[in-house]
Amino acid sequence: MLHDDIQKLLGISFPTGVDGLTWKLLKSNNTDFNMHDALRADTHAKLSQALDLLRACFKPIIIERGKRNIIIDIINSSTSKYKRLDFHGFFVMVLQKDDEFTCVATVRIHGQKLEEMPLVATIFKYRGQGMCRVLLHELTKMLSKWQVQRLVLPSVSDQLEFWQCVFGFSKMSTVEKLEILGFPLLVFRGTTICQKILSNTMFGMKREEVSQEPSRFNPKDYLKDRLGPGTKRNFRNLNYKLRSEVEVIRKEKKIMLEDREKI
Repeated sequence: MLHDDIQKLLGISFPTGVDGLTWKLLKSNNTDFNMHDALRADTHAKLSQALDLLRACFKPIIIERGKRNIIIDIINSSTSKYKRLDFHGFFVMVLQKDDEFTCVATVRIHGQKLEEMPLVATIFKYRGQGMCRVLLHELTKMLSKWQVQRLVLPSVSDQLEFWQCVFGFSKMSTVEKLEILGFPLLVFRGTTICQKILSNTMFGMKREEVSQEPSRFNPKDYLKDRLGPGTKRNFRNLNYKLRSEVEVIRKEKKIMLEDREKI
């Protein structure tokens, strides 16, 4: 049901509460052979625009095996036989002003339990104008409608206060992290996993109950019970680094020049 609801939204522009701004949900359609060629080309062009924005704001996030930049894999919803390298479930949410993308976020919904947003970026000239706030408002409104319980994202240390104070995120406790252990979330080295509660109930428990850690809680025993004996955890030592303001401006100009040369 949730999958069908998402599919109905793809490629459609929706208004926001701000004049001139619309949002849209995109997904790579490389494997959809029933899609019309014109629609396929339009989606590909918009995803390329979203990729350019993310490339300008983030340094490449490289997988040691294969030396691939996973930002590209996420945008393209690439598949893999390895669960933690399978990005087929990712969508791209964009905030748009006229024909220009102002803010982009990569999102993946894991049923009604949670949704992850590992990458979100605003083009430099629109920073400080509330673009991320508008996109996040539309996203959480959509997730709440579908009764998704919480939104999860990784935060670098110098952005942690921003997510907590401006958008109401909080650090996840040890118990809360273990509760989502079974989900193939993107985990980056040196980041803090944060969450924003969207529902009053989580995993069949009251919110207050989830946030309280038992006094005699033993993570090793919990992992043994959840994963079973002999199970090896798969850690992803991926570097997650934002570009500096100077780097972002330089990268945006370089991408603009490259695009002009293609015309």
